Amino acid sequence: MTKNFTLIQITDTHLLDNPEEFLRGQNPWYNLQAVLEQVKSRQPDGLLLTGDLADGGSRVAYEYLLKAMGEFSCPIYWLHGNHDNVNLLGQMLPSSKGLGYQAIDLGFWRLLLLDSVLVGAKFGGGYIEKAQLEWLRQELGQQTDKVTIIALHHHPIPTGIDWVDQIGVENGNDLISLLHSFPQVRLVLFGHIHHALHHCHVNAMGDNIDFFGCPSTFSQVIPSHPTIDSHLSGFRVIRLWEDGSYDTYVQRVG
Repeated sequence: MTKNFTLIQITDTHLLDNPEEFLRGQNPWYNLQAVLEQVKSRQPDGLLLTGDLADGGSRVAYEYLLKAMGEFSCPIYWLHGNHDNVNLLGQMLPSSKGLGYQAIDLGFWRLLLLDSVLVGAKFGGGYIEKAQLEWLRQELGQQTDKVTIIALHHHPIPTGIDWVDQIGVENGNDLISLLHSFPQVRLVLFGHIHHALHHCHVNAMGDNIDFFGCPSTFSQVIPSHPTIDSHLSGFRVIRLWEDGSYDTYVQRVG
């Protein structure tokens, strides 16, 4: 029987110091709790958190998040976003956990995390440093036979929403050009855009690389082609199969 690994992406939680406080008409903590109840029922093999975890990057907000994540027994893979305090979050994570770009073995799949945060960006845009792109090239070149997911906070592709596309990865084309020559890369996952998105890119060998954006647990940006549930919080479920295939869907909560 073919085995699978269920990975669940949670993103843009934007937690505040006070769990009773509202932000832009939403309660980040209440919404996250509702999402996590749904996530638990799916018994994930791994959780992928793709940044903007605390709206102001505060210790109290991270303490709430770590307590909530402590209810899961599966591995958790951490990325920070432009709202996060990367130094503080890194210090607060258990010593066994990494933050930022790293390579993770998922058995028959591989997960490569990228740090897309541009320090000092006025409006929260992203950038992938040359040294990190070179690291990625080396990692992909070393294990060409292992089906691979790339994950980052910012979107490296256009969303079709003008103001959102002004705060994506500035050099997203550099990432796409690099991936063009590595057919083992099947998926690129990101947060930041606060809505579901799918874009298919065809690499040099004629294979598809699927780019997926994920809804926020906190609040949503309504896409150019909304659905009846686009306003609801959500998370992404990705089932990775041993034969290199996968399926994915967004689960809304509300």
